Amino acid sequence: MTAPEAEWTLAEHGVEVRTVAESAGSPVRETLTVATHRDDTGLTTVKVDGEVDMLTAPMLSSVVDDELDRGCTRLLVDLRPVRFLGSSGLTALIAMARRCSADQVQLRLIAEGPNVLRPLEITGLSSAFTIVTDPVDAW
Repeated sequence: MTAPEAEWTLAEHGVEVRTVAESAGSPVRETLTVATHRDDTGLTTVKVDGEVDMLTAPMLSSVVDDELDRGCTRLLVDLRPVRFLGSSGLTALIAMARRCSADQVQLRLIAEGPNVLRPLEITGLSSAFTIVTDPVDAW
């Protein structure tokens, strides 16, 4: 089995999109798309769409690390389109929170519905993050 391939594209208005697509022999049947947008205020928004599992979580971590390396001061991770959040996805979120704390970056998650909130609540991680349902309420 080979690992899924990741591909970058540059969309309109400065939004970068990285997609993990199905590759030969991979059990991945759907893609994970991670789109990022940086503004002039130091805010980076990362929109995650798809399933965050053991095959796709490393790509999410890589994208977030790239954004933090670029020097954002606030990170807003939109998880509303996520259809599945597995233990590897939870681990990626924990690593993200630790890196943000170490870099003094404010982190907020946008989440609603059971696909993301239930795993966070069951594991007790919901109290470890500032979670909002609307990006307007993030700060």
